[in-house]
Amino acid sequence: MIRATLWLCLLSSIGVSSFVAAASAAATTDVGPTISVDEVKPGMTGYGLTVFEGTKPERFNVRVVSVMHNFLPKQDLILIRTDDPRLVHSGIAQGMSGSPIYLDNRLAGALAYGWGFSKDPLAGVTPIASMQKELERELRNPQDSRPRVTVAPVGEGPRPAAIPLSVSGMTADAVTELGEQLAPYHLVPQQTGGAGRRGKPSKTAPRFEPGSSISVELIRGDISAVGTGTVTAIAGDRLLAFGHPMFSAGEIAFPIATSVVHTFMASLSTSFKLASPLEEAGALFQDRQSCIVGDMSRRVSMIPMVVTIRGAGRKEQKISVEVARHRFLTSTLVSSVLGSSASSQAGDIADATVTLRSKLWIHGEKPLELVDHVYAPDGVSARTLSSAQAVRAISELLFNAFTPVTIDRIELEADITYQADVAEITEASLGAETVEPGARLGLRVTLRPYGKPEESVVVPLSIPESLAGQTVKVTVQSGAAARPDLAPPENLHELVENLRRGYSSRALVVSLEQPDEGLTLHGKIVPQLPGSVLDSLRPSTAARRSDTLKHVSREIVEVPFVTIGKQELTVRVRERR
Repeated sequence: MIRATLWLCLLSSIGVSSFVAAASAAATTDVGPTISVDEVKPGMTGYGLTVFEGTKPERFNVRVVSVMHNFLPKQDLILIRTDDPRLVHSGIAQGMSGSPIYLDNRLAGALAYGWGFSKDPLAGVTPIASMQKELERELRNPQDSRPRVTVAPVGEGPRPAAIPLSVSGMTADAVTELGEQLAPYHLVPQQTGGAGRRGKPSKTAPRFEPGSSISVELIRGDISAVGTGTVTAIAGDRLLAFGHPMFSAGEIAFPIATSVVHTFMASLSTSFKLASPLEEAGALFQDRQSCIVGDMSRRVSMIPMVVTIRGAGRKEQKISVEVARHRFLTSTLVSSVLGSSASSQAGDIADATVTLRSKLWIHGEKPLELVDHVYAPDGVSARTLSSAQAVRAISELLFNAFTPVTIDRIELEADITYQADVAEITEASLGAETVEPGARLGLRVTLRPYGKPEESVVVPLSIPESLAGQTVKVTVQSGAAARPDLAPPENLHELVENLRRGYSSRALVVSLEQPDEGLTLHGKIVPQLPGSVLDSLRPSTAARRSDTLKHVSREIVEVPFVTIGKQELTVRVRERR
């Protein structure tokens, strides 16, 4: 009872379960009778277990072809062949990764590798001894992990059987975009059903067993995205699966769920299982060379996310999901959910303008609120919104150099209109090439709105007295392209505050670049310093970080369009009279 109470307190305080201490080295590694690689000989026969349809594992016959020693560092590979009619027809399929292989009624390992476009149902088996070693590994921090791009072997050698990423509730273009982002990790999106499943666990729901289907949840709710494989063995509350890595991320913290296989799809290129998740049943915490390791007694939290879409001639639509917490993956998952939600509501290939309001709840900080105005000439798509400020902010927060960050919640609201509310900046003029120091001038900026006559905007511009005798550059650009003067942050709070500052794409930003340099130091901006002061403050071997900068004065003018383009001009400031 005390342990359960402490567990719930930890979840509520940091938003993600940390089971470093709980996953102790004393956990059992007993997976039942096993056979070592040294005992495996060509010609031995046995069987494997996998789910072909539904939730119940079925047998398929196997025969040992050979043993490939030192296939990976300190890891052998058992080469097998099957004469099961279902696999002779389809070949080794995506989703079979982890299927336990038994020889002499003892567990030999996990089916894990195949050959592209192979005519024969051949597979590579990861020895169970290599997988059992991961049950003994001590944990560090399950959130401090990085997916590594797995380089495919040259030629036609064995490679990890790709993991089908079962996706439901997501548009085709968003699935394509997500597939491109996850392709280096051998995750292949397959559109299936099963989104929106939630509720109390069923007493009759299937539990994990050797050969059963397992899903690693990346997104769940109204949209679902799960990596599907097979359980190899159970050791107490732990399980081994896949027989190869998912992301090669090392320590990781994703929910795992039981799943149902709808059918076994045979394909000339690569066969695969069509599967959907059923119920959360544990947590993945190791993603290693030989397998993934899950704990059925643990749970990890995900980030709640709500996307509201308005306009485009349809009723308001809300999409509620949870996305996995991970430094390298969360922003990609958020972008996919946002893009799919928007394009499903407004899928016309037509000029569209999107106003996106984002709100991020960051643990220990005030909510971060951001606004984007995006013009999409070929309609709203996942790629259109992939560069939204919220997506970039999530990456910057999770990769900050100061402290781990917990994002408690994400809310995105998109208002879509089928209008080309966009204008190009075509010209900028001061009316003179030489101006007086201290003068207050009007910079005339010409805009060309789409489908409308040109119009002009006058931006008030002050010429500082200090510029007498100098030539300065004046730049006019969209607020989306201009970057505010920000000192490098010294802590997380300053980083969050920097993220709040920015310019709207519905604004003209006029920058006046002066020849005098300034300095950023201790998170502050000190403009226009004399050369002697700059020399004394420039970084040296013992100095704290500081950076020189060109001082820029700016004027901001709001306009009723999303602006694009840029214009530059130079002006000479007269000497003082």
